[in-house]
Amino acid sequence: MTRRRTGIRRYVPSIVAGVLCLAAVAGILLFPLNGKDAGTARFSESASVSTICELATLKSYYHNVAMFEEKPEGFNQVLNDVLLWPFGGYTKIGYKQFWLEYSGIVETGIDASQIRMNGPDAKGVVAVYVPEARIINVYADESSLTEPLSENGWFTVISGKEKADAFAKAQSAMREEAENDRALLSRAKENAKMLLEQYIVNTGREIGAEYTVQWLDSPV
Repeated sequence: MTRRRTGIRRYVPSIVAGVLCLAAVAGILLFPLNGKDAGTARFSESASVSTICELATLKSYYHNVAMFEEKPEGFNQVLNDVLLWPFGGYTKIGYKQFWLEYSGIVETGIDASQIRMNGPDAKGVVAVYVPEARIINVYADESSLTEPLSENGWFTVISGKEKADAFAKAQSAMREEAENDRALLSRAKENAKMLLEQYIVNTGREIGAEYTVQWLDSPV
């Protein structure tokens, strides 16, 4: 038997908006309801909402180090510590280590299919429910991948599966960290709410109406 250790070093992520606010506002203005009379616009889940959610998506960059280490034990340890003592134990039979640095990317956003919009009512109020943000995607920035480094003892080799497992564990740990980052998820939700409100207000202006938004805690 051998002792195996996998490690993932993660650093505080840097966060960038999926798109600049100015560009987002310009995009929202692409959705006017031309030809409608004042007060007759009806809001519902639509392609416009899906586009707004895409605009609100946040990307977080994590610096990751995927690591794998297997230390000699049992018979290999005997060879290292006893039989090969003249070499000072530096033969490391059965020992192997692998590590790889890269930037991992986490995309955080809102599921557009869960957004609910109702109204406006007689007072121009549009009721909107926005679900909690979630992790949409986790992947590696291929341009950031460094040359893999490894260290092998005598008669040992690192398999492709062991390298793949180390990378998968790093990705999984990065996702878990992002899922527990309440500030990150809250920021993604607030981005979506801001853009949805701008969309509703601007649509009203296009038809000469004044709309306000009422945020709902649960879908209607």
